[in-house]
Amino acid sequence: MNKQTSDQQVVILADDFTGANDAGVSLAQAGMRVDVVLEATYQSDAQALIYNSDSRALTADAAQEKVAALTESVLRQYSPTWLVKKIDSTLRGNPGAEVMAMQQVTGAAAVIIAPAFPAAGRITRQGKCLVNGVLLTDTEFASDPKTPITSADVGALFIGHSQNITPSQLPVALSHARAQAPVLLVVDAQTDADLDDIITHAMQASERPLLVGSAGLCDALSRRLAPEKQAVVLAVVGSMSEIAQKQVRTAAQHPRCEHIFIDINDVFQPSSTDYRAAITTALNAGKHCLVHTCPDEQARHQVAALCERWGLSRAECGERICDYLGALTRDVLQHSTPDGLYLSGGDVAIAVARALGAKGFQIRGRAAECVPWGYFSGCEWQRPVMTKAGGFGDETTLRKVLYFIEEKSSD
Repeated sequence: MNKQTSDQQVVILADDFTGANDAGVSLAQAGMRVDVVLEATYQSDAQALIYNSDSRALTADAAQEKVAALTESVLRQYSPTWLVKKIDSTLRGNPGAEVMAMQQVTGAAAVIIAPAFPAAGRITRQGKCLVNGVLLTDTEFASDPKTPITSADVGALFIGHSQNITPSQLPVALSHARAQAPVLLVVDAQTDADLDDIITHAMQASERPLLVGSAGLCDALSRRLAPEKQAVVLAVVGSMSEIAQKQVRTAAQHPRCEHIFIDINDVFQPSSTDYRAAITTALNAGKHCLVHTCPDEQARHQVAALCERWGLSRAECGERICDYLGALTRDVLQHSTPDGLYLSGGDVAIAVARALGAKGFQIRGRAAECVPWGYFSGCEWQRPVMTKAGGFGDETTLRKVLYFIEEKSSD
């Protein structure tokens, strides 16, 4: 079988199906495509693959043999950046036999063993596993009907000498690791911050260690692998003033900016254009999105003809457009969460506020000249909102607003 050339960042071997899912959910939330593999022959181009060996209830010898064969099969197909053995946070199953199988197949010089899952009350202190502060052997897990626990000592599960260390001691311990004399490092962890430190030290090691842990360690790895989120702004420009159009054109030169023009005629008639999908796609791709209804500076002189075509007064026409933009903004925010909302034009600003169910506006400061910012009160949308009167500001105002949100989000 030919080795895959796709970019597998992470391959995890779990001993049961639910554990495999637990290990993968945070990777999926970090933006990766994650596949849980139930058959060893299954091929995937996902960034993270999680294999279920279904070996928790087997004898130690059978589990070791099965995991060794699975590891060999996986490594014939893929060359992952990170290889992880997912074990139960209460040490059920055959963690010792399965970890040793993976170490022997991979030839890993260092094995980091951190079964703690602090978010679920499972920690490792002085090499012992505790559940909600109680030694593991004094909990219900000791009498598990399928895989009872006889020891809370993590190191006792592994054949050969293991060291119990703290996260701060990990760099020195890793520096001593040699393929000829692999080290098994049982690392204490009582908080998520401890697990984050373990992953940081593993990333800094000269050779990638084999990681062994529960969903807690997988979550920590996910936090480090998650791409840095870039702040994005949804700008809804309803003003037809010349300066507002210049502000849109200047802001559109931003390297991460997409502008979406809404044909006013689509406000008054059924349209095949899915504006909501276009806007959410741009925002979810990490782009600022400028929504406007004015194609050029001449459009303002065509309002009379538009009103005549649809049999509306100027006030009625403006109200319909603003209500449409308010509803569109509300729909977009149900499918995407930009870091800031910019509303240009008083009628559009109040229409959006009403569509979102806002009861007030808490002013916090100024995002740019003539652009106050704050938060809507009384509604679900609780991220920064910036408003600007249509004719205010200069050509750079909207671009300054984009920079304001980018800087604020990085604080």
